Amino acid sequence: AYQGFFDNNIQADFVHIDHIGEYPLVYLPYPIHLKPGTCELLGAYVRSGGILVSEGLPAYFGERGKVGTVQPNAGLDELFGARESYVEFTPDLLENYSMTVHGKTVPARYFIQEYELAGGRGAGLHQNGHIGAVENSEGNGKTLLIGSFPGAGYFKHPTAQAREFFAGLLDWAGVVRTLTVSEPLIKARLHRGAGGAVLYLINPTRKQLPVTVGLPETFRSAKD
Repeated sequence: AYQGFFDNNIQADFVHIDHIGEYPLVYLPYPIHLKPGTCELLGAYVRSGGILVSEGLPAYFGERGKVGTVQPNAGLDELFGARESYVEFTPDLLENYSMTVHGKTVPARYFIQEYELAGGRGAGLHQNGHIGAVENSEGNGKTLLIGSFPGAGYFKHPTAQAREFFAGLLDWAGVVRTLTVSEPLIKARLHRGAGGAVLYLINPTRKQLPVTVGLPETFRSAKD
């Protein structure tokens, strides 16, 4: 799982499944093979108030790599409030695919999964107009299921609208952004410790990049 604290660079840290309860929002990338125990932990996380965003085909392959007869597999259809109505494994034909989620055009890739609603609400469409994203409420939390792989799509097509979509997941989840960065190429990290907070800005290119960093109002002053 990915930590849900994205900045405008769409950067995230890897988080172990046992630690997801420490985060208000978790993003699950390329989740095609999940253990039943992992699915149970994800369900418990959401019901206890967590917010889960998953890319398509979650747990398509379950225990010992067997395809589930109901998709999403391992009880995740109830968690996401959606059932698969169509699936397509044609990665060579979907290198430049895109879909609409939360009103944004989001680059996607590899596979597509279409849904029929099973308690959830439509949140996005595939290019053919069929349901491609579903929101659902479960217990004290909520979910968003996206029927393709936006992470892989963004890797190939890092569009501004895709960055807005990923950053907007924090707003959708009600999570206050730790920091924002105006230049996507700049890497920003904020570290807090006994001596105060330190902001690191790294330019990995060989050219000057003007950048504006936004921080919470609790930061009143800083020094170089």
